Amino acid sequence: MKNYPLNQVNRLLEPGPIVLVTTFYNEKPNIMTMGFHMMIQHDPPLIGAVIGPLGL
Repeated sequence: MKNYPLNQVNRLLEPGPIVLVTTFYNEKPNIMTMGFHMMIQHDPPLIGAVIGPLGL
């Protein structure tokens, strides 16, 4: 795996690949695919996303 400087990772996130978001709660892992995200700030890197409850 190649390491990248944090101030340049925005070049890999735009124009927007699919991102995998992982969580771990009460000893139970979970993973979600996220197709919408955006760069909010470049230095330091800050990524924005909207995640809501399942089943509206």
